[in-house]
Amino acid sequence: MKKPDFETSLEELEEIVGQLETNDLTLDETLAKYESGIKIYRQCNLILEKAEKKINILLKNSIGENRTEKFNLKKTTNTGSSSIEE
Repeated sequence: MKKPDFETSLEELEEIVGQLETNDLTLDETLAKYESGIKIYRQCNLILEKAEKKINILLKNSIGENRTEKFNLKKTTNTGSSSIEE
C-alpha cells in the first residue's frame, strides 16, 4: 500500500487539529485523534528530511563538498537568494 504524499498527510493533520480544537470529542476520541496526528506529523517530518537530503546532494560543489544555503521562503528583490513564495 502506497503511503500518502506530503500534501495529503498535511491536509489530514490540519483536519485533525481542527477536530481537536472544537472540543466536541470525548477524552478517548481526543486521545485517538492526537495519536493519529502524531503519526502523521512524524510521517511528514520524514518526508521533509528526505527532501532536505536530496537538496543537499544537489548542492554539492565540484569537489564533492556539501555547501548549504539558507532557504528563504520570502520573495527577495535582486539579492540572488533562493525564494519560492510570492
